[in-house]
Amino acid sequence: MEHLHQESKVNIGPSTGEFTPGFQIEGHLRAGKEYDTEVQSMSDDCKKAAVVFGLKLTLSDSSVGAQACETLGQLKEMAMGVDQVKEMMDKGLDVTFRHEGSCVYINVRVPETMPELQGIPGWDKVDMSKCDFSGKHDFKVTSGADPTKFLTATIDEILERVSHFSVEGSGSFEELHHVVSAVVGLGKELLPDKKEVKMALAAIQIFTAFRCMNFDFKYDPTVVKNVVKGLMESSGKLEKVQGKLSGNQEMANGFLPQAQMMAPMFIGPYADLLKSVNLGHYEFFIMVPRLRLHVNPGFTLFGLNQFINDNFLNQ
Repeated sequence: MEHLHQESKVNIGPSTGEFTPGFQIEGHLRAGKEYDTEVQSMSDDCKKAAVVFGLKLTLSDSSVGAQACETLGQLKEMAMGVDQVKEMMDKGLDVTFRHEGSCVYINVRVPETMPELQGIPGWDKVDMSKCDFSGKHDFKVTSGADPTKFLTATIDEILERVSHFSVEGSGSFEELHHVVSAVVGLGKELLPDKKEVKMALAAIQIFTAFRCMNFDFKYDPTVVKNVVKGLMESSGKLEKVQGKLSGNQEMANGFLPQAQMMAPMFIGPYADLLKSVNLGHYEFFIMVPRLRLHVNPGFTLFGLNQFINDNFLNQ
């Protein structure tokens, strides 16, 4: 079979250039040989696990990393008092904390011996270690909408923010047909008579026909805003939305002082530590050695960290 190389690149954004971001969703995928390179520095326990997943927290002050790990360890001990949690830990589930540079990692390791894995159809048949393939993909979706500003923003300001967004992505795959063949074979073996499965497997096979995509699109955010606002006005929904927005803002601003009074009861002992954590950015990760797959989804609310600090931590 011929060498199969697939690549894609997407770039969608406003013609006016950069804008102030409100929130962002991003993701990174590494598979096959790219996965092998990515996990070289990881411990053998992680490489031999069935699944490893967790969360990466970013610190503004790296000197509190050890303290953060210690606090997380204390919270873990408290969680062990819950029967369901203790039962999972007794079965081999392992939760560890690691400080590296300006980041703290919460790692959850699921061993191959976990009984729950045996209940997953075909789990014992999944093995991509012999497949010769490689893949990586990165994407980022950014919007000007900032939920932390909605407490005071007008409908016009919200439409202005929402009309600004961008999508960026790029990726490449090598010899993906080896993975597709393995998935199709497993699907036919496990569910040979399911019509829906046959349709899904056919769709997966068609994907190998793809070779290259390069999509570049620019738009005028002012036109988008005016069209959306015009449609809302012509349908009579603009006034209703404005009324509902005002009501929700009044309710939220009324609740905020109560939340500020209650916050110290829950976060008081951890307030100083939380000030050093970027509470507006979260990056998750999941690694499946059997699939040679490593995925890192994440999201950022750019104004959230400042909002939490101003309203709850710096009182």
